[in-house]
Amino acid sequence: MTDMSGYLAAHIQERLAAEAYELGIRVDVRGGVVHLRGEVVSEERRRAVEEAAREAAEGREICNELHVVAVPEPEGEEQIS
Repeated sequence: MTDMSGYLAAHIQERLAAEAYELGIRVDVRGGVVHLRGEVVSEERRRAVEEAAREAAEGREICNELHVVAVPEPEGEEQIS
């Protein structure tokens, strides 16, 4: 990873945190392509992360490798004492 690609990856991660509210997404920049890896809870979140990355990537290709994982509904009410 060159210094410029590292800088761009950090810039994109910062934008993902600020605009898509995602902190656990791995961003790698290789050969002018931005790779997004990690897990999100819905297809809508997957698209939102890609869009935020695209805006920050300054015209580079986006390779969205994010996986949507199911989050089960809680069983019953949570008792808080």
